[in-house]
Order: sequence, then C-alpha cells, then structure tokens
Amino acid sequence: MADASVAAVRDFERLINEPATVQDMAKALQLPPGTELGDGYFGQLLQALPTAVYATDAEGRIVFYNEAAAALWGYRPTLGESAFCGSWKLYWPDGTPLPHDECPMALALKTKQAVRGMEAVAERPDGTRVPFVPHPTPLFDAAGILVGAVNMLVDISDQQQIEQRLRESETRYRSIVDNVSVAFWEEDFSAVVEMLVGLRAQGVNDLHDYFQAHPDQLAEAIRRVRVVDANDFTIELFEADGKQTLLRSLSDVFLPETELIFIDELVALWEGRRRFTGETVLRTLKGKRLDVMFTMVFEGERAERTLVSILDISARKAAERAVLAQTYRLEKLNRVARAISSDLQLDHIVQTVTDAATELSGARFGAFFYNVIDAQGGHYQLYALSGAPRAAFERFGMPRATAIFAPTFRGTGIVRSADIRRDPRYGKNVPHHGMPVGHLPVVSYLAVPVISRSGEVHGGLFFGHDHPGVFTRDSEDIVAAIAAHAAIALDNARLLQSAQAEATFRRRADEASQRLAAIVESTDDAIISKNLDGIITSWNRSAQRLFGYTPGEAIGQSIMLLIPPDRHDEELTILSRIRRGEHLDHYETIRRRKDGSLVEVSLTVSPVRDADGRIAGASKIARDITDRRRAEEQQELLVREMSHRIKNLFAVTNSVVALSARSARTPQDMATAVQGRLSALTRAHDLVRPSQAQQRFGQHASLQAIIRTTLSPYVEAARSTLHDRIDISGTDVPVGSTAITSLALILHEFATNAAKYGALSLSTGSVTVDCTVVGDDMLMTWQERGGPPLAGPPESEGFGGQLARRMVAGQFDGEATWDWQPEGVVIRLSIPLARLAT
Repeated sequence: MADASVAAVRDFERLINEPATVQDMAKALQLPPGTELGDGYFGQLLQALPTAVYATDAEGRIVFYNEAAAALWGYRPTLGESAFCGSWKLYWPDGTPLPHDECPMALALKTKQAVRGMEAVAERPDGTRVPFVPHPTPLFDAAGILVGAVNMLVDISDQQQIEQRLRESETRYRSIVDNVSVAFWEEDFSAVVEMLVGLRAQGVNDLHDYFQAHPDQLAEAIRRVRVVDANDFTIELFEADGKQTLLRSLSDVFLPETELIFIDELVALWEGRRRFTGETVLRTLKGKRLDVMFTMVFEGERAERTLVSILDISARKAAERAVLAQTYRLEKLNRVARAISSDLQLDHIVQTVTDAATELSGARFGAFFYNVIDAQGGHYQLYALSGAPRAAFERFGMPRATAIFAPTFRGTGIVRSADIRRDPRYGKNVPHHGMPVGHLPVVSYLAVPVISRSGEVHGGLFFGHDHPGVFTRDSEDIVAAIAAHAAIALDNARLLQSAQAEATFRRRADEASQRLAAIVESTDDAIISKNLDGIITSWNRSAQRLFGYTPGEAIGQSIMLLIPPDRHDEELTILSRIRRGEHLDHYETIRRRKDGSLVEVSLTVSPVRDADGRIAGASKIARDITDRRRAEEQQELLVREMSHRIKNLFAVTNSVVALSARSARTPQDMATAVQGRLSALTRAHDLVRPSQAQQRFGQHASLQAIIRTTLSPYVEAARSTLHDRIDISGTDVPVGSTAITSLALILHEFATNAAKYGALSLSTGSVTVDCTVVGDDMLMTWQERGGPPLAGPPESEGFGGQLARRMVAGQFDGEATWDWQPEGVVIRLSIPLARLAT
C-alpha cells in the first residue's frame, strides 16, 4: 500500500508538470453534468489536498471541486451550472467588484494560456472575505483542442496579515529610529567585501599591516562604503543641511584617528564577525569634534545592509578628561610636596615649585621672586624662571611694589586677571606705564604670595600668558596650594641653614660620625649603604627587622638580594644616577624579604662621597609604607561611609517626619513624635562610634541588646499599630568592644535601606531578625515582608551593601548573602563567635 501511495503522488506530479499527462487529465474531466469526480484513488487524492482545487469544461462550467475549495468559497456550487469560479462574489484586491466572466479562470479559458501573478478576493454568503492567488491552467486533448481548465486557489489571508504586521512594525521602528537621540545609519559594505576578497586572493594575511603600509587602499575602502540612509537625529548631530548632504561619503565625517578603528571594522568583516562595537572620534560637517560609541551589525551575505548606531559620548569623555586632569594636578601637587619637603637646597625648592606651578596653572611662563637672608642678616632678592630664558628678564631688574605687584609682595591677597591690561591699577607707574618694551607679552595674569608660618612674606609666584582668560579658579587654587607647600619648605630650608651653621661651629667630625651611627641604628627606617658595584657595606637593625637578614647575612652580598627579579632594571638605573651624583627622593617600589614575601617601601637614595669628594657609593633609606597604604584605603572607605551615612540620615529623618505627619492629630503631637523618634535615631547612631558604643555597653555587650538599641528608632518610627513591626528573636550571645561598632554599623545600614526602599518604607511592612548559634558560628537572618514587591536584585550594589559585605568578610572573617525574594529581601550573616566576642 505504501508503494501505491508513493506512485499516486508521483502520478499527481506528472499531472501538473507533463503536457501529455495534463491532456489525459482533461479527458478524465469530460464528465456529464452532475457527475462528481470522487471515484477512484486519484479523486480521493484531490479531495485530500489542503489547497482549493477545482476544474471546468471548455465553456467554464465547474465540473469538479474538492472540499478545500468548498471551504474557501463558503458554499457548494452546482456542478455543470456554476461558471468560472465557485465564489459567491468576487472582488479585485482594491475592493472593485470582479464579474465571474472576467475572473482569472475566465481569462485563462479565453486566452488559452495559464494566468499567473494575479490576486482576487472571494466573498462568502456570510459576508466574510478571503484574499487568494489563483493559478488557472487550460487543459487540451491530444489533438490540442481546449477541453477545460484546472485552477488552484491559494488562501493568502495569513500572508497579508503578516505583511500588515510587518508594515506596522516597520512604521513603529522608523518612528522610534527617527525620534530617538541616537544616530542610526544604514550602510552598504558589499563593495568593501569585494575588495577584501580580492586582497585575500592576493595573499594578504594581516589587514592592519597592509592598510598602514597602503594608505591609498585604506582611502579606497572608505570611499567604497555606501551610506544608504540615516535617521533625523543623525542630520542634527552631524550638523548637516539635509540627508543627502550627509550621505555623500564617510570621508566627510572621518578624522585621522577614525581610520584606526575603521581598520578594526574591516578586520571584523575579514574574520566573518557579524557585530562590531567600539569608541572613536568623528567630526560634524561643520568641523566639530564628536566622541562617539558605536555598534555595527553586518547583515546580508556581503554586508550589503549594515546597521550602525552612534551614541554621542562627548560630554562623558569631556568629564573623564576633566577628572583625569584634576587627578594629574593632585598627583603632581603631592609629588611636588614630597619633593620640596625633603629637599634641603633652596634653589632646588624654588625651581621645583616654579616649574610645577607653571605647568599646572597653564601659564606660558612663570617666575618666583623670593627674598634671601645673607650671612650678615641682610636681605636680597633672587628669582627662578620657568618657560622663558633668564635673558628675558635680566635687563628689566627686579619688580617693585607697584599697585599691581603690591598685594603679592605684601602678602595681602592673590591677583588673577583675564586681561591685566584692563586692570585699573595697570600702567600707572613711570617710566614704562605698563610692560617695558621687549618684555614677554602678558595678557592673562596670576600672582600668588608665598607666606611663611610666621607671617613673613618669602616672595611671590607670578605667571603670564599671551592669551586672555587662561587662568581659572582651579588654576588659582592649585597655585595657592603649591605656594603653601613652598612656604613650609622655605621655612624648613631656612631652619636647616641655621641648624647647619650652628652644627658647623660646635660639632666635631667624630661627634657627627658617632651621632649619625646612633641615628642609623635607632631609626625605624632601614638604612643600607652600598658601593658602586651594588655590594652591601652596612646594614642597620631596622634593615634586619624589615627584610629579615642579619648583618652577617647581608653585608658583602649584592643589593639584588632584596630586589624582585622583575625589578632588577631599577637597581641598574639607580646606580647609574648615583654615579652622576643624583639624589632620589621618596621613590616608591617593592622589595623582597628573606622569606620571599614582598613589601612596599619608599626609598631615598643619596650618593656617598669619600674624603676627596668623589662618589664612592650610595646610602639608601627604606621605609615600610604598608601601613600607610592601608591607612589611605581605610581613609577613603571612611570618607565614603561618612557621605553615605549622612545621606541615609537625611532620608530616614524625612521618612520619620512623613510618618509622624500621617499619624499626628495636632502640630504638638507631631512635634512630640518627631522629637522622640529623632532622639531614638541619635541613640542608635551613637553606636557606630567606638567611644559611644563602649560607654553604653562597656567591654562586652549582649547581641540582642545591640540589635534592639540600634533598631529602636525604626521600631518607634515604624509603629503604626499596637504591635512592633520589627521582631527580634533567637539566641543571645556576648559581643566584644571591638565588634560592637562594626555590628551596629551593619545593622544601621540594613535598617536604613529598609526604611528608604524596603519593608519599613510602607505601613504594611515588617522585619524579623532571628539569631541562632550553629557550631562555632552565630547565624543572623534579617527578613523583610510587606514592602514594595521585588523583581530581583538591584542592577548595582549600593555602598551600604558593599560596606556590610566588606566588614563581615574583612573584620569578622564571616560571610554575608542577600536573597532578593518577591515579598522582601532576606539577608543572612554567618560570623564566628570568637570574632564576635573580641
């Protein structure tokens, strides 16, 4: 039977495709009126087809139709009487009535040719309409005489619905694309793909190297990109007069920097990737520079439809550059402060200060005029320059305390001017009445006095630029900070000069040597000396304490003993500089201990000279800065925590006032409620300070007492019925003085978040805190219910969560987890009892 079915299907295919078989079918269809073609296997096969099929005689009378045709028409036409089509009524796709004798089947019989590519609409007796595509084919006998026709009707209702949805989707997409503040391009990379195929055929393997060596080919690749379309925002972003102006060539918006990432795009095509994302710079048609982030999606076999989205990130990049600039200024200021604080030479101090302040202020040139006291106590003035040769000032003499210079030399204030020539104090003094002929051009002007701690004016920092409006408030602030450090350094230098003069008079060389040896042995810093070959020649106790080697183990060994292998080049550089007589100040690096561990140190390296003044070696002072690094990290954490807590306190205070307002009947009631709740909040807040926590609980406290005291303001503020909305239960354990503050701070963060965002932010919410001891650990479960529904964890972890997680893991060696359930968050803390009791 299976073989018979296969044969029947093949016979049907021949009926459709072979003329001789079609003629046989025509003969089979010449039946008397009223006779149905339902007998036999072939008739059953036609009836089983899911597509409407019917046949007519040469006059157009219907002689056969299957069940699918009857279903499409909505009724059963009378065989031998109904003509051309069994539809109740017919229409063209535009709704125009279509007479049956003009339908595609009638046309096929009249022209004796198959009709293809037409559409029509059939209306059923119930009024419903069905769009369809007919496929009428005339049938001929062996003599070529027309004997009838067969027609297949394909219902295209689903297809039209899909097309309509696609048109609507395209309309919505176009509306979104045209109105969103993102530039969208449609580009055609097919010509570029053709070029890449050719390059591969030529044996090119590395596109980066090829295009960098052949810039003309890169220009050709850019030229081959065809911009097909762009949305309205693209026209606005790139300052184009119209779309056609923008679509001319990518070269109009490319900068030299853009070409590098364009090569990366070509590499993505070369490697068959369909998506590419990056950041680059472009320019508008009016020359404005744009920082952009873009995404490209290559569609089509040859990337003939490439979609590009471009987001303008110029503002973000400008902010990042501003942050980097400010960071650089602060780092430079710190370096200057460290350098001049350890430098004992006056000329080095003032030159370092002048150079740094000139650079950071953005000045074209700068000068530091300062007073010096000679051996007889007399005063005279010197100066240091930056950005200009001394010849530019030598013939003009020292500045006088004129109206412009007086505030600086007298220390009465800072002078900053966008254009000093417009200052009313400018040009009032003879003989020049302004800047002398040949003086460096000064338009923007900034002058800052350098004042000692005693109030004495050391001198002044002066800066100039030939363009107006160069110096800003930031420039003024950074120079003022440098001036403050310079004043301290000058004070120290003068004190040192006095101390050296007194020491020269009173000390003997042997006393100085003994004192120095005592200092070396008693100092907390590791002090090591070495010869010019890097061999250790002395080793103090602090060096042994810091690095683990005894003097016997270290002296005579190479200094490389202390240097990690990846930093050996540092020592070669240091020795080279020492041979040149250079001094290294506070050089921060990493050294290796005897046990192999690494330690961060700050090195000061100075050349050691023999009796003849020749450099014989070097002295190194190494200071362990591990604690300082940790202190800096802790300071940053405390500053962030302070900011976070202040914000939280304002938020909680706001919620207390709002809740009190809802429940108070009179202003007096509200005032009393707010006062009481804020007092409770103050008591809980005191727990995050060690002194207050120890004062309240002593050296040890009860866990539940700490929980209740910390959460008391939230219990009172959250009480909207006769029972508390915060339930504290479970096992009670002792808490040591060290752990009190951290535990209170963690609970404070949990409660604050609950009041701002969680269960305590709604009157229906509640919190359960349960404490259980399991083995050697205390397990605390914080569970919220009745608050705003949660869809999952937040997109980013807040500072409070980071702080709690860090304190649990870092201080308590425990673990903290958050479970964001729909009815409320569940926080679980696991803390060793031993750590909790410390």
